[in-house]
Amino acid sequence: MEKDSSMIKVYGGVYSRASMVMCVLETLGLEYENIPMQPRSEATQSDEYRAINPTGKLPSLVDGDLVLWESQAILFYLARKYGNGELWVDTLEKEADLYRWSLFISNQIEVPALEMLLAIKYAQGEPDQAVIDHQAQILARFLPVLESHLQGKEYLVADKLTVADFHGAAVLSWPKVAGFDLKAYPAINSWLSRILTLPVQKKVRSQASV
Repeated sequence: MEKDSSMIKVYGGVYSRASMVMCVLETLGLEYENIPMQPRSEATQSDEYRAINPTGKLPSLVDGDLVLWESQAILFYLARKYGNGELWVDTLEKEADLYRWSLFISNQIEVPALEMLLAIKYAQGEPDQAVIDHQAQILARFLPVLESHLQGKEYLVADKLTVADFHGAAVLSWPKVAGFDLKAYPAINSWLSRILTLPVQKKVRSQASV
């Protein structure tokens, strides 16, 4: 049976940023084809993939004639086009707040979080503890801001699940892999656990082949 060429395609494995895109697609009930690829793999550097995403990074999304990369842009697009209010907000003020917290995590937390993960994932032998400690110091500067914001809240914005939660939880899960302890941030820890244990997360992880 031939695949529907009009079906949404997501490039990237479950254990890459593609996971947050797949979670959003699953939550919205959208059919899609996953093309599993590993970060920094030969496949991502091929001419064929570079024609889709010239950065050679993951994820990428193809939806009809639209070819889109950068994970947050993909998430925003999917929620706005297909969500009918789900995973998005209903006022300009709430939209600004969604951008604010999503970009705060992206700009202030994502780099040190990723550096900690990479220090473990690509270590040749023992990981460089100095690198991990340095990135932990950066996180310690910004996590109290997020901790304060999440006091008494179940979600990042608008008292509802949005694409910002899927992105943010994915990013905050990376330092935990590197052994970063979130016990000093109980509100973050509770929110992170809430998002990472959503049934849709388990469904996406069950598709892991890469």
